Amino acid sequence: MHDRSLRRIANDSALLESFVVSLVLLVLTAGISLLLSWLWVWRHALWRNQTPTTGTVLVCGHQLEQGLPSPDFVVRLQRAAALAEAAPALKFVLLGGGQPSEAQAGQAWLAAHTALDPARVVLEEESTDSYENLRFARDLVGSERPLALLSSRYHLGRLRIFSRQLGLDAVLVPAESRLRFSLRLFAVTFVEAGYVCWFVSGLLWARLLQRRHLLARLR
Repeated sequence: MHDRSLRRIANDSALLESFVVSLVLLVLTAGISLLLSWLWVWRHALWRNQTPTTGTVLVCGHQLEQGLPSPDFVVRLQRAAALAEAAPALKFVLLGGGQPSEAQAGQAWLAAHTALDPARVVLEEESTDSYENLRFARDLVGSERPLALLSSRYHLGRLRIFSRQLGLDAVLVPAESRLRFSLRLFAVTFVEAGYVCWFVSGLLWARLLQRRHLLARLR
């Protein structure tokens, strides 16, 4: 977990409460909650390739490296450009805030490396995490359908849970044509499993005990 994430948890009572709940559940289940989350992440990492031809594609950002798209982000942008070339009817929303914003950095990379028409691209620059990515994107796209979510394979499991909670009926589109196994992949899927476990634990806690301040954050 990044230092930025740890600071957010420490400074946000709702995040801290849900985080503590996930740790308690992890202990009570002897790690089974994390294992199930990891299997969920892997199931979606192996997702079959999808090629949308109409509608809007939400392209998930990634933490920038010295103000530039990270290697993972570049793979997502390359996939978006390939979809755009194959399907002229597609529109795109680049997701991710920050200073500079991930969305803005992604747009600059596309302009420099691809022929994607900027008129087909909208930016969502207010979000600070993956859940906010989708919540703000939901407001941007309104009733536009169909929708697709494009991200790295290791990220799709978390996106599936988030999109369902937010009522977004979207096709999952893996950035990579196939899964390439590596030690880094195992590490990042384990981190993703931690996020999934945290979110699901907090969601169940909020619903069971009607923790309204938590439920309000999940709408």
